[in-house]
Amino acid sequence: MTGPSGRTPSSAGPEAATIRPYLATRGRAHPRHRWLRPDTLLTAGDGRAGPNLRDVEYQQMVKLCRQRHRSVAELAGTVHLPLTAARVLISDLIDASVLMVPVTVYTDSPAGNAPPTQLLEALRVGLARKWPDADVKAG
Repeated sequence: MTGPSGRTPSSAGPEAATIRPYLATRGRAHPRHRWLRPDTLLTAGDGRAGPNLRDVEYQQMVKLCRQRHRSVAELAGTVHLPLTAARVLISDLIDASVLMVPVTVYTDSPAGNAPPTQLLEALRVGLARKWPDADVKAG
C-alpha cells in the first residue's frame, strides 16, 4: 500500500520520523505535567485507558510499567519517540490514572530531613488532579 507521496510506509524516509511524533501527540508539543523529567519513575496505576488512549505507544508504555518501574527516558527510548512527545503521552496516561508516580516513604530518615522530592511531586500531582483549575506552579 502506498501513501499520498506514492511511497510505501517503510520507504518513507526521514519524513516519517518527523511526522510520527506529531501524530502520536495529536499535534501537542507540551505535556500537561511539565514536572515530568527524564529520570521521573512511573508505574502502572488503577485507571483504565479510555478510547483516546488506545494507540500502540500508549499500550506499550502501560505494558512496560506493569512489569516494573520505568523512567520517562526509558519509556521514550523503548517506544522510539522523542522525549517531549513521550512526556505528552505520559501526561495523558497520568491524567487517566493509568500511570502514576510511585512514592517511597522513608520512615527511618533522620529527623529534620526535608521530605523526598518525589513525595512532594506525587502530592502535587494528586492535588492537581483533584483541583485541576488551581494555579499550582512546579519548582
